Amino acid sequence: MTEIHPYSRHLNNSQALVTTREAKRAGFVEAVIEKSRLADRFVKDARTLKFRAEQASKPEDLLDIPDIQAGLLTAAGVSDKATAYFDAVDRQGILAEYIDNVLKPAGDKFVEELVYRFLLTRGDTLGGKIRNLVGVWAQRKFSSYIASNLGIAGRAFQWFDKGDERWKPSTSLEDFDRVRAFAWDAGYLPRVLAYNLFIPFIKTEEERLDDEEGGTSGKGGKNVDICLLHSTPEQYRSKTQRPKVVRDAELYVALGELKGGIDPAGADEHWKTANAHLGRIRRSFAALPSMPQLFFVGNAIEASMAGEIWNQLQTGELANAANLTDDRQVVSLASWLCSL
Repeated sequence: MTEIHPYSRHLNNSQALVTTREAKRAGFVEAVIEKSRLADRFVKDARTLKFRAEQASKPEDLLDIPDIQAGLLTAAGVSDKATAYFDAVDRQGILAEYIDNVLKPAGDKFVEELVYRFLLTRGDTLGGKIRNLVGVWAQRKFSSYIASNLGIAGRAFQWFDKGDERWKPSTSLEDFDRVRAFAWDAGYLPRVLAYNLFIPFIKTEEERLDDEEGGTSGKGGKNVDICLLHSTPEQYRSKTQRPKVVRDAELYVALGELKGGIDPAGADEHWKTANAHLGRIRRSFAALPSMPQLFFVGNAIEASMAGEIWNQLQTGELANAANLTDDRQVVSLASWLCSL
């Protein structure tokens, strides 16, 4: 009897994995809306700073205006984290230098210069938030499919709230951004699906060779985007038991890479990174008692990388794969994960 591979339920060939033009366009629209929402806060901050700073008739008067000092430091290029390392005297010294060297040369346009520089610094912060947002989007969407599969099947599950590190019932799940893990039973077997888990024995080739020579003695380890574990919710939550679960290679049921970027220009690079990590996982588990099933989920999948993914599916290097923009594919992959 011919073996039915899990991916064959939603993929017929490599072309099925390729992100369509319509999906790319929809993804970009979603990204633009989300970026605008994130930027709103910074624009409002800049307008507030401008309004308050206009009370000053000359640059040095800015130092006498209460409650804008944090904004002045931001405009001077001092990040929120860096501010905590300076005392009041240091901060005043930085601002005095900034006013003398940057704002005074701007003449009567010093308020405009101040606001431009404020937005320049905040732009770096916004860029970081947007880069983090890509992963958040993907995880949020993937979580919704896991919850839907379990819910439609009438299977009880819990979710782990990253805010207060507690397991909560499925009925309380409203914000998928808060999900750090899911827990359910596959038959009589307990399962935990965890995000961004640090696995200590997954190492680079250099780290592995160094270990064999007695060098780093256990240092290293890598994060994995999605980890399906043979574990009870209590074991995962426990600060004493979770490290034991994470270090036990035989408890890993499946491991996957999740790439949420929608820009086709970066698609190949995302796949190269994911593929390298999947290869590292294979090599690390090859010397261990068991090998988990590996899978890949991506938003932007171009034809060349789709061919490579399809080849790995056919050779068994990957057990499953799906395009995150295709509902049918992700429903199928999520159903497969929930059944393992």
